Amino acid sequence: MIVYRICQTYPPDHDPLDGAGAFKHGGRWNNKGTYVVYTAGSLALARSELARHINLELVPEGFRVYEIEIPDENYEELKPLPEDWNADPDPESTKISGDRFLKDKDHLCIKVPSVCDPSAYNYLLNPKSNDYDSVRIVNHYAFVP
Repeated sequence: MIVYRICQTYPPDHDPLDGAGAFKHGGRWNNKGTYVVYTAGSLALARSELARHINLELVPEGFRVYEIEIPDENYEELKPLPEDWNADPDPESTKISGDRFLKDKDHLCIKVPSVCDPSAYNYLLNPKSNDYDSVRIVNHYAFVP
């Protein structure tokens, strides 16, 4: 399966698959201190997710699109979802649910609905998974807003 990620390439040695940004800042599905790589099931969804956080007209240079291959069978859907999973700001319940799942090295990927489009899915990659070496970037190119 191919998933998509749009992110900055700064600093120059930035690894788009290391989960360091989410580790430092946290996100909807993780607290600070938990590594995760946020990806989307389509490029359109990845753009929508980025637009929730950054005005696309103001995206600085240095953003790239990454097409990432993950094994088709190696993801799990996070169920049950917390009742407030789509609340703003990001609720603590989703962070706790995601952290619990991501701390298990047997889980490579978690499938969760998107706040932008609840009928579409994001895929949270676990860089600490025993199977993370099966994840690979198959293509990347400059992001054009």
